Parts: sequence; C-alpha cells; structure tokens
Amino acid sequence: MTACFDRLQAQPQTEIDISQLTADERMVLKQIQINGTAGVTASESVGGFDGVYYLAGDERVAAKRFVAENRQELQAVDFSTRNPISTSVDRVVYDWILHFLGVREIEKYDTVVVERRPDETVWCLGRRSYEETPMRRYTESGSGSARIDGLALSEVYGEFEEIITESALAAHPAIHGDVREVLDAFRQSPEFDCVPTTVDGELAIEKCE
Repeated sequence: MTACFDRLQAQPQTEIDISQLTADERMVLKQIQINGTAGVTASESVGGFDGVYYLAGDERVAAKRFVAENRQELQAVDFSTRNPISTSVDRVVYDWILHFLGVREIEKYDTVVVERRPDETVWCLGRRSYEETPMRRYTESGSGSARIDGLALSEVYGEFEEIITESALAAHPAIHGDVREVLDAFRQSPEFDCVPTTVDGELAIEKCE
C-alpha cells in the first residue's frame, strides 16, 4: 500500500500524485471535479471549484470536504435547477453536497429517507426508490414519496393522540402523497417513541409514551 493511498484512507484529499498509486489503488480512486479533466497531481480549480479525490465508498466525507473547500463558490450556485454541480457528480455525491451546504438535510434509515429543506418542506421517501431512481423521487402520485408542507415531522406527530393511521395522515391538509412513508419515518426515526400496528386493516403507529 502506497503512502498516497494511506492519506486517502485517512481522509479525502485535494492534492495527490496519481502516478504514485498502484493499478489496484487507482481502481477505487474517485474524484469530485466540476467540468474539468482529471490531472495527475493536484485536482485543478475549474470554474472556481477545487476538486477532491476520495476512495469509493467515502462519498459522504468527500462531499463534506468539497463543501468545506468551496463553500463560498457553492453559495453562488442556483440549486433549484440543473447546475454545474448536478451535471458533474454522481447523484449520491450531489445529495451529500446539498446536505452539508444546508440546502437539504438528509436522514437515512433502513427503508425511508427524510429530507428537510430550508423552505420548511419535508419529504419522506422510500429508500430503495430514493437510491435507485433518483430522477423520480419527488412526486405526489403513486407510491414511495410523501411531502409535508410547512410543518416539521415532530409537529405532525404531536397533532395526534396515541394512534396515527394512514387515513388520518391522508386527511391532513399539509401532507401529500404516500403517507405510508411518513409512518415509516415515525417508526424508524429515534426522535419518535412508537411501534407499528394496524387499525381496521390499515397501517398505523402507536405511541409508547
């Protein structure tokens, strides 16, 4: 194992000499680079963004380092539409960049992902569809995603008594889409002390408090 690879294992790097890596080590080398070409020494600053080298599997910490290195430049990007970041990096890296930049707050659980946004919108998304079909995440039709407008999950949870059912959530004016994902979020988030149950054949959660 090379010293260069040791540094990458310790943390993502903004500068490495790729020529020092073995062929096997290069196989797992990844890079966050915005509209540029890979270099053999330092990750070039392209369009004002400094790139980050990392190892496959370290996408989260690589995105964190990228945001730390480029926060000022990232704050000038319009993330409401296609942008140089979204078109240059893998979706999982893009999601973590948004998370560490504060554009979205992401919490991943076994079968559901909770995504909070600064405009007080909360999305509860089936994890499988979130990761496998990212371009179809945000929809209110079909299954696999629910949107909550203007309320935190804890506020929705607090509005109900001991049992929260599918039908009760479906009738809530602030909740749109597949309410089963909201129930999953309640069930899996450590913020809520509850257990899954059924009421007249429909899914529900029961508070343990």
